[in-house]
Formats: sequence, structure tokens, C-alpha cells
Amino acid sequence: MYGQIDQGVGQQSETVKNREVLAGSANRLGFRGVEDLGGGLKAFFEFQHRFSADTGVANSTFWDGKSFVGLQTAFGNVYLGREDNPAYALSQSAGDPWGTDTVAQNTTILNGRGIGTNRYANSVNYRGTFGGFTVGAQIAEADGSKRQSTGEDRPWSVAGVYTGGPITIGFGYEDPANTDAYWATVNGAWDFKVVKLIGLYGWGETGVGTPTQTGGNVGGGTSLTTVNNERKAYIIGLTAPIGNGELKASYGQLDNKNKVTGVKSKLDKQFGLGYHYALSKRTTIYADYVNEGNDAVKAAGSNLEKNGYDFGIKHKF
Repeated sequence: MYGQIDQGVGQQSETVKNREVLAGSANRLGFRGVEDLGGGLKAFFEFQHRFSADTGVANSTFWDGKSFVGLQTAFGNVYLGREDNPAYALSQSAGDPWGTDTVAQNTTILNGRGIGTNRYANSVNYRGTFGGFTVGAQIAEADGSKRQSTGEDRPWSVAGVYTGGPITIGFGYEDPANTDAYWATVNGAWDFKVVKLIGLYGWGETGVGTPTQTGGNVGGGTSLTTVNNERKAYIIGLTAPIGNGELKASYGQLDNKNKVTGVKSKLDKQFGLGYHYALSKRTTIYADYVNEGNDAVKAAGSNLEKNGYDFGIKHKF
């Protein structure tokens, strides 16, 4: 059994001004296990529940984080159920110094503002590690995806990452099962010990009918795209050990081009800065600041907050 409780106070960017208790990262309770079947074969499972710790309310999907069972062999793991897609797990999230946590996360930039998604239900998965290389593949049923597909295909993704010494290089490709839609990313990191440099570049198309986020990383809802849009994204960031903690910083931008009219716009431009201090191996306190904006909010003269911040504590068990 394992879990995580994360609570803090702060203000989210791209929302109406409202200081509140919030979670910097997803609160979870999980169960996992392995059985040795002999001959190099093992069976494994994992279930992960997500909930809001400030209210105690469970996510609409009870085992929202993970729910799968599979077999582990010398040639990799094959498993079925609900799981992160490899493009997100191995490439997209690795390009964010915050690992998609806290108000400073870069989620909408690294997934093309809703083209990519982090996990699928009813999926068949493969994951294998060979020396410094890790590869993954996933295919799922369109009617079981977290974001309902309007296309005729099944969502699928592939990814690979190489880690050798201080260098990490990764690639991910995701087809979300909407006509003409895809999202690809390349990411890299170089750890100089005193500072770790992190970068990501993404490109893709929304297709028609893709659910796309209308707010920033934490605000707004979703709407379906009515025309095909071309999108490009980049994130540059760093982490640096300072005392018992870690300094984090990043700048990211997401650009959009309407493929019918040719009109270009910035869907997201974001700067984040934070410090996370480890009280122990399992408990961390943190503070983060983010400044976020886009052309649509600027043109409308919206009263949405451009600045966000949080102060919180995270405990793992």
C-alpha cells in the first residue's frame, strides 16, 4: 500500500481571483503487488485511487490513477487496464521541472492544450527496459478514453527514452483517435550536478472535434475544435539542489496556427519559479509562483488572474 497527501493555500492562474486551499499534486491511495511465478515470469498489479484531500470527495472514476494487471518477462512487461500512455509518462512529463505538479506545472503546454492526454482506460500496454533504453507502447479502446474520442480509430502512443550518465533524451508520439490529430514531443536533460537543464519541444495538429482546454493549466473547461489547428510548443527549465531543497524554474510557450485562415496566436506563455524543501525522505514543503497569459485573454480584457502562487506540504507513505 502507498499514498500521497498534498495540501496548500494559494491562487491559481487563469481563474477568477480566489485564494483557497488546494492540492499541489494529485492526492492518491494505491495498492500494488508482484508474484514470482518462476522461470523468470512474474505477475503484477496496481490500483490507484484519486481524491480531493480538502473535501474528501473521490474522483468520478474511483480507480482514476491506475488499474491494471500484467506479466513481467525478460523481454518487458505486458499489461492491461487503465494506465498512463507512454508518450506522457516517458517524454511529456519529463519536460516539466515540476513533473506536472503544483500551480507552476506546464501541463497544457506539454500536451498541446488538450491534444494529448495522460492516461487511457481499456488499454493494452508494453513497457521494457534494455540497458539505458526504455520503450513503451499502448493502444486503447476509443470509447474508454478519459477524453471521449470522436474519431474512427483507437487512441495509441509510442515512446522511448535513453539515459546515459548525466544525459537523458526522449521521444513520444500520441494519436488521440481524432481525425488528423496527433501530438509528438522530444525532450532532453543534462545534469551538471549543480544544475540540471531540462527542455521539451512539441508539435502536432488538433484535427476537428478534439476536446481542447479553454483555460490555462488549472483554469477553464474544454471545447471541441471546429477546424484543424497546427500547434507548436517548447519548454526550457532547470532544477538546482540548494541545501535540503530544490530550486525549480521554467519558461514555456504554446503557439497555434489556424490551418484554414492562417491566423496565428499564442495559446499559452508561462513563467514559473519555485523552491521545494525536503523535511525528510517522505515530507516536502514547497512554494511556487507562476505568471501565465495568452492572446485571447489579453484581447478580451479578461479579469482572470495572470499570477498564481502556492504554499504547501506533501507527504508520501
